[in-house]
Amino acid sequence: MKPAQKQNHASRKQWQLLVGLLALSAFFYGCTTAIRVESNPPGATVTVNGQSIGTTPVQYQMQGSKPLDVQATMTGYFPEYLSYTPDSQSGTDKAPISLNLERSQIDKSYEVVTEPAGVSLMLDGRSVGITPITVPVTYTRSGKKDPWAAKTLELSKTNYQSERVTLSVDDSKVAPVKLALLKDERTYSISATNLDGDVLAAEVSLDGKVVGTTPCKLPIVYQRADKMKPWPRFNVVVEIPGRYKPSRFELYYERDTNIPRQLEAVTEIVAKVIVPEVVMTPTGAAFKVTERPAVATLNLKDDSTSVSDFKMVTSYQRQDMRPANRIESISSFTVTPDGQSVVYALSETDENGNRYSNLYIKRADDSSGGVSRLTQGSRFMDVQPYIANDTSNYLVFASNRGDRSKPDIFRVNLVESRLTGGISRLTSDNRFNFGPTYGDSNRQLFFLSTEPAFPKAEPQISSIRFDGSLPTQLPNVAVQINNAYPEKVFFVRVDEDTGKKQIYSITADGKLETALINQEDFRNANCYDPCVSSDGQRVLFTADHATGAGDRANSDIYLINADGSGLQRLTYNESDDFAPQWSPTEEGVVFFISTRGGATNIWRLKLVTGR
Repeated sequence: MKPAQKQNHASRKQWQLLVGLLALSAFFYGCTTAIRVESNPPGATVTVNGQSIGTTPVQYQMQGSKPLDVQATMTGYFPEYLSYTPDSQSGTDKAPISLNLERSQIDKSYEVVTEPAGVSLMLDGRSVGITPITVPVTYTRSGKKDPWAAKTLELSKTNYQSERVTLSVDDSKVAPVKLALLKDERTYSISATNLDGDVLAAEVSLDGKVVGTTPCKLPIVYQRADKMKPWPRFNVVVEIPGRYKPSRFELYYERDTNIPRQLEAVTEIVAKVIVPEVVMTPTGAAFKVTERPAVATLNLKDDSTSVSDFKMVTSYQRQDMRPANRIESISSFTVTPDGQSVVYALSETDENGNRYSNLYIKRADDSSGGVSRLTQGSRFMDVQPYIANDTSNYLVFASNRGDRSKPDIFRVNLVESRLTGGISRLTSDNRFNFGPTYGDSNRQLFFLSTEPAFPKAEPQISSIRFDGSLPTQLPNVAVQINNAYPEKVFFVRVDEDTGKKQIYSITADGKLETALINQEDFRNANCYDPCVSSDGQRVLFTADHATGAGDRANSDIYLINADGSGLQRLTYNESDDFAPQWSPTEEGVVFFISTRGGATNIWRLKLVTGR
């Protein structure tokens, strides 16, 4: 080979080597390859080796084969990192770099509707407005595998119970929220009429306090601590005291606000007959105050055709018009020998609630006339007065003046409606002595007497003279002795067969005991308070034989001949009438105690046919 040819051949070899080296260098250091970078979701900002290359999807020109640090970021998503190592494959069909982004927050909005509207709304302690409102909510979490944080809606309104609603990322809507009332005011319209439809101005009381007169508007504030608690209830009474019965009802939240009431007229009340008396207890006799309820009609009229000229002698106020602890009650009485006055025992109460009884005197022909007190003191029980029908002027009565624990018989002179001289004690033994009544003028006194303790505690008829001589105890057992005249003593005892009180008579020496009433239906009723006429021919008495409304037994005054014939009823009123007494001077005039009118008062009547 020629030298020139050898030189050209060497040059060509060198060139080929240089081209190969350059190609190899370009492959390793200067050659670029496009690769697609994608993300789910698209739109993520991508950096490769710390240099931003755009938002997905994006093409990246790789140079060489060095590993790539790829990062995708997007608002609301966690950053996603990937290390990518290029391979030797060239061309544009390389698999793309794909990054899957996980959410770090989710934005939602909810329509919040409440009943009632106008509820203040807070989201996680931050005020967001008043309902109805659309509330934007952003849910977040700390890491890809962490749960989404729940959100809390707080709803509040004055006078309503606050509510909370917890929202989770899976909730698509908020159900309507109903708030419960805790405080509300309602105004009730209350009216009253009688049974005939006449409008009444009635007193309205709320929980015991008078708040107005019908027709009236009554505002009520209902309040409760929690919606699970019931609304309070209020007690209302509509009445005209003494004239119309109370109409009682409750106010409650759901009740209609228009409340008409129809009032029924008061026709009767329950009065108290208060009697200091000897009673039998499990251990023996005791002297105590008893209270017996009695029907008291407000109708003062009487339907009897046998009597006329009904008049009140005393005029004590209706008991329901007085304080309950200051009620007065007449328990017993007697008529003075001239028939002009009555002496009666009145049970009263002091300011400390202690019961006592004094004797009073009043003219018998004038209900509004003056009343004079005969005995004084709030420590004693002066009861059961009796005056002989002669000119002796001796007034006897039972009292615990000598021994506070038991009664004895006392005597005093009564002259011109006042007491003269001192009060004398006629009995002073250890027995209970009570129920005095005269026998023959002022020479002999009959009364009941009992041992204080069992087994001897049983009232028996006794007698004594005013000078304390001839104390006598008869064998006859009795619960009441009301009247005596020279030939007979009338008394009351309990029938062993029927358990009812019955009237009997004995001679003054305790012999020839005879039942006064033989009618069978009256044998099954209580018959008591016998009072014989001065000629011994007729006997007044009380019986609970008649029945009133609701088949209740009420006491009336009856008249019967001393031989048991001619029984007739004198009073016809559904109140209790009892303790009849003849007038010593007026023929056919009878005095008695009655609860008619609502109080225990002394009344008088006159027999149509005379005495």
